[in-house]
Amino acid sequence: MNQLHRMKNPWAVGNTTVQCRSCNHIFTAQMVNCFDTLIWQEAREVLDAENFFYPVCPQCGAQTEISYRSRYIDRELGIAAVLIPGVEGQDTGELLQYMNRYMDRLALPGMEHRVVGNFYAMAEQMRIHRHRLNDRAIQLLKPFMIGGLQSRGFEVWNGFFTGIVHPKETKKMDDTVYFSLQGEDPAVYAETVYQFNIYLINGEVIPHGINDTAYRICMNILKEKGMTDCSISMICRGRSISTTVCSSVEKGARKQ
Repeated sequence: MNQLHRMKNPWAVGNTTVQCRSCNHIFTAQMVNCFDTLIWQEAREVLDAENFFYPVCPQCGAQTEISYRSRYIDRELGIAAVLIPGVEGQDTGELLQYMNRYMDRLALPGMEHRVVGNFYAMAEQMRIHRHRLNDRAIQLLKPFMIGGLQSRGFEVWNGFFTGIVHPKETKKMDDTVYFSLQGEDPAVYAETVYQFNIYLINGEVIPHGINDTAYRICMNILKEKGMTDCSISMICRGRSISTTVCSSVEKGARKQ
């Protein structure tokens, strides 16, 4: 772990015991229960780097992933994400109850609230909102890339948005999925490309991308379904899952 973050981070709430996945050495790592950009200016930077969640073993130098409940609050970007490790495998009814309790106690007016299952997804929420994108549309893009890799024999765990690229010229980029509404249209190669890291089950990471036309198609689908502005959702296994608690959750947010 970067010692700079350890020293400057005012939200350090304690330590956790970690067993190195390489040499089995047991050591102590720092935990942070809330990445609040209002108080901690480095919060976005730390989430973006992701290495905060891979403490280094002092004995062999290997990194081991850790996960625990945490929150990311960014009033400037209008996002509050709650991390519940293993949320993907939990009962939907229990999750809805938890989300309602959370909104009653901790909701911030005017914010979008998300529940995620790992630190990758929490960092993804920061990146999506930093680029002023719709996170539901971003989730809808993932099956196009993941499905293509699976058809080629890759065993995929998940994929997460990392940023955008603005091509300077009409040029096809490797490992990018291109959608066109007008048949073979070279102009699509000059569009903004949304970049993702696709994680395989074996631990390998494959950078991938998809063009802006695909994003706009997904936005149109959401608009037709009336699903662009719901204030809360669960992000499970790379999918944005709408819930029936949206209206009650928004009431809870206004209680604050």
